[in-house]
Amino acid sequence: MEIWDNSNGLPQNTVYALEKDNHGYLWTATEEGLVRLDGTNTKVFDQETNPLMTEQTYYTFFKTQEGIWASANRSIALLEKNIIKVIDCHEITDKTWIRAISKTQKGELLIGTHTGKIHTWKNGTFGTLDFWKPDFPLEIFSFYSVSPSKLLVGTTRGLYELDLIAEKSQLVSSDSFVAQKVFGTTHFLLVSNPNEGIYRLKENYETELIVSYREYPDINATSLTVDSKNRIWAGSLEKGILSIENGKISRFIYPELKNYSVRKIIKEDDIIYLGTLGKGLAVVKDAKVKQLTFDVLHEKNIKPIFLAQDSSIWIGTMADGLHRTKGQNIHSLTTREGLIQNRVTTIGASKGKIYAGSSTGISVIDQKSGKVIDTITSKDGLKSHYVQAIYEDSKGWLWILTRSGGMHYYDAEGIFHSVDLPSEFDRTSFISILELKNKQIIIGTLNGGIFRIENGQFLSNQKLPLTPGEDVVYDIHEDKSGDLWFATHGGILFFSEGKFKAIKKPNGLKSQSVYSITEDPVDGIWVSNNFGVQYFSDTELAKFKENPDQDFFLASTLYNHEMGMPNSETNGLIFPAAIFDYSRKIWVPTVEGVGIIDPISLSEIAKNPINFIWDELIIGDQITAIENQIIIPAGVRMFQISFSVIDFENPSQYSLFYRIGKKTGPWIPIENQRQLNFNGLKPGKYELEIIILRYGQLEMNQTIPIEVVATFFETPYFWVLIGLAIILLVYFIFQHYFNSKMKTELEAKVAKRTLELSHSNKKLKIAVNEIEDQNFILKEITWNQSHLVRAPLTKALGINQLLINYPKYTNVGKSKEQLELELLEALRQLDKIVKETHSMSENLQK
Repeated sequence: MEIWDNSNGLPQNTVYALEKDNHGYLWTATEEGLVRLDGTNTKVFDQETNPLMTEQTYYTFFKTQEGIWASANRSIALLEKNIIKVIDCHEITDKTWIRAISKTQKGELLIGTHTGKIHTWKNGTFGTLDFWKPDFPLEIFSFYSVSPSKLLVGTTRGLYELDLIAEKSQLVSSDSFVAQKVFGTTHFLLVSNPNEGIYRLKENYETELIVSYREYPDINATSLTVDSKNRIWAGSLEKGILSIENGKISRFIYPELKNYSVRKIIKEDDIIYLGTLGKGLAVVKDAKVKQLTFDVLHEKNIKPIFLAQDSSIWIGTMADGLHRTKGQNIHSLTTREGLIQNRVTTIGASKGKIYAGSSTGISVIDQKSGKVIDTITSKDGLKSHYVQAIYEDSKGWLWILTRSGGMHYYDAEGIFHSVDLPSEFDRTSFISILELKNKQIIIGTLNGGIFRIENGQFLSNQKLPLTPGEDVVYDIHEDKSGDLWFATHGGILFFSEGKFKAIKKPNGLKSQSVYSITEDPVDGIWVSNNFGVQYFSDTELAKFKENPDQDFFLASTLYNHEMGMPNSETNGLIFPAAIFDYSRKIWVPTVEGVGIIDPISLSEIAKNPINFIWDELIIGDQITAIENQIIIPAGVRMFQISFSVIDFENPSQYSLFYRIGKKTGPWIPIENQRQLNFNGLKPGKYELEIIILRYGQLEMNQTIPIEVVATFFETPYFWVLIGLAIILLVYFIFQHYFNSKMKTELEAKVAKRTLELSHSNKKLKIAVNEIEDQNFILKEITWNQSHLVRAPLTKALGINQLLINYPKYTNVGKSKEQLELELLEALRQLDKIVKETHSMSENLQK
């Protein structure tokens, strides 16, 4: 029995309604909200977390093809994987409340109230079922759909049939008949009368009383249901549940429910779901791990278990002595029967004798008679009274390991020997032993590594790669390949070809301590630890052997209290810590009894299809149902994706791993959580993959596309713009640089040119002055030419003309000789002026 209550997921422990939706989720209605279960986790829907809900408490469920319709006092809700919608019914529930709900073939909801009215809901509008007109006041208890067109209504004043096509209603029983609940199937229709019992409805609604409440007054009518084999199931008002078949009643009493009545029942082939008053939800299923039925061992702290050659099994306890079981018989030995101590630490056998070790020595028992015949203590040569392990090897030597350096053996002739060990091992505690295939004896210790012994002689001591607190070798196993496996307080150590490799909690172990390693007769190994018994398949172990990395993860299946173990905590520091009996079953000691696992029968169990469902996308406080893909809005970097693997029978049989895309690295293990958290996923398109392994074998691969939408600042266009901006910026930087450089050079040139111009200006000023002087000279030359030269030149020209034409002129008054002399004088004057002008021009050139 698995209990779900307010300690592990339910908000409150009273269950009013119970039903599975079309996805396979189990829904319960409690006072503090609706709860959805998948076999591993719960999800609570209440007004605080779901503002859509107008009420907290729902009382009835009605399943349809679109989901479960849940009714509260004044509202109804549609449940299918999540709350799809809520309808506020205050309009029709004034001074009353909802009692029943159904749906017609036309899609109308029918809502029955405490005051006897039937209302309709379609297209967002309430109405009244016009043809529902009882002849007297009544209360409606329940609806039952007989066919798509006919509905039975159970009331305080009889059972009615509604013909939804003909729009007629008729009373099909007496008006004094109280039809509290109508249930069953169309071929096995039943109605409960709280005053009389359970009636079967035959043709034409004839009734037959099949269960009388006078005979069985403790039947809780609200819990009545029918399974696939037409068996009636009911909860008892006192304790347990009842099964009614062909008029015969069988009772099932559960100690866990002895003070709680069962209100609701769902009976499937292998599981019964029980909604209780005060205990929450109880899931009853066939135990995968069996337990012994002997009262003397019930809830006892079990220590070593040993299989004798006669197939009897000897069981030691913490404080209740030694017990021999064979078949259905058990024989107990305590100190009253001569046992040296009631606390048993180890059990062994040799030559028809059973040796039971304790912290005060060994009790020797005759296997045939079951009587204590002798004891072995430190007086007989043991180095310590505290005996940790007893083991017979293939040569018939009986090995006895104790604390304080005690490594002893009785040889085939019964002669006692102590193995001669180096003095440094005088205080070593030896706690486990195994004979290897090569006939060497290997012995595990408490903080001393492992010892190899051959022919009674010490060969070597090998330290283990463990810290002092972890260096406890509880058990040793040699596999078919000759490789060694050590169960230690620091996980499992694998030893092959001179190298150690560890399996710890990050690699898939459920517990740091491993107490035993037992080979599976079919495929794999079973290891016991603080959380149950864990199974690893040979396929996973082969991957482990081949994997050189330390970040590997081994898929496994866990068998714990939920699977039938008397307690999830198994026992260690005992020898043997588990056995493999002749019927190929594994016996494991726990702190509250013996768990018996049948690996062969488990491997033959038919595997149901895995019910995997993508659930919700959670972004902040926004929750969205996942359909075919996941779209992450722009700017969002943190989100969660939830999913479910619905399995109420054995949810621990699965190992789940995930990764984002095939090139993102190794698979990441998923523990018990069913929610994956993502942070910082860059914009782009991805594919989320989840693989599911069952019993270590790959069973299913689920994928869903994820698109992380980029903001404008994360798009290629933005980065193109950024690139162009950078190019322009670089261009302008270089432009500015070259402009600055050019400016500097130009300024230098301008300064230089300015200086040059300054010098040139000075020169120009001098030149201007010189030009002015020269201009003055030129003016003077010009004046000389225009005035001084013209007079003698004109005179000379005139005299010359006169001389040429002298005979023509009669009134000259001068002789030719005089004229020639004047001409000569004029030419001399002209020559003088020319010389003076030349002298002035020479000054001008300077």
